[in-house]
Amino acid sequence: MGWEKETITVLVEAAPTWSKKYGYLICTAGLNEKGEWRRLYPMPLDIVLSKIRRWDLIEVETTKPEHDARKESRKINPDLIIHRGKSLIDREEKRSFLNNLSEKSLDSAQTEKRTLTMIKPEVLDFYIEERKEERIQLTLNGKPFRKQPYGDIGLFYRWKCPVPCKGCIKRPHMMECFDWGANQLWKRYEANPEEAKEKVTRKLFFDMRDRFDTWFALGTHSRYPFLRWMIIGLFWFKK
Repeated sequence: MGWEKETITVLVEAAPTWSKKYGYLICTAGLNEKGEWRRLYPMPLDIVLSKIRRWDLIEVETTKPEHDARKESRKINPDLIIHRGKSLIDREEKRSFLNNLSEKSLDSAQTEKRTLTMIKPEVLDFYIEERKEERIQLTLNGKPFRKQPYGDIGLFYRWKCPVPCKGCIKRPHMMECFDWGANQLWKRYEANPEEAKEKVTRKLFFDMRDRFDTWFALGTHSRYPFLRWMIIGLFWFKK
């Protein structure tokens, strides 16, 4: 497959992870001009920090990667990204966009072997799992870094599809959330773990359940492309 130009509305920026080849990468995904999901790789952290935000419209050259079975995945040249401004600005336009994009359950995505989707969930519960902190490593310049800078905490949702799928008709989904903003919220208060738990739970659970219209962007793991689903993006607007 050769290279082709695509214009992408950026919807997902997941928490950074480390790549030996590229450094810190951001799992970035969105919709192209045809309404097709795209997972873009590699998207280095410094490029995202400098010029790419959710709802931005970017032009990229894409090609199908050799070692990723997920059909929405595309390799890009990160040095050739062109920023085309904002795709949507108005809140109600964004709300309408998300509603039109949302699916009733995971069944259709799984049947069609798709690995990205959007769902407006019934949020049932929320858990915070504190993990053993990763040992700090040093770069060749002596600077400290962690391969998984957000790996010492796990944010988990228990939820159901609006129309129960084959999975949640038996028992609710339990999925970890890798949304970058959600993980940054924890980092903001992590010096005081009790305060962090209280503020993060209030924002990411009680407000989402009771005060906000909420959507989950879902994606699958590259090692288990049609089995393991994760929450890779959170969206919410006041009801």
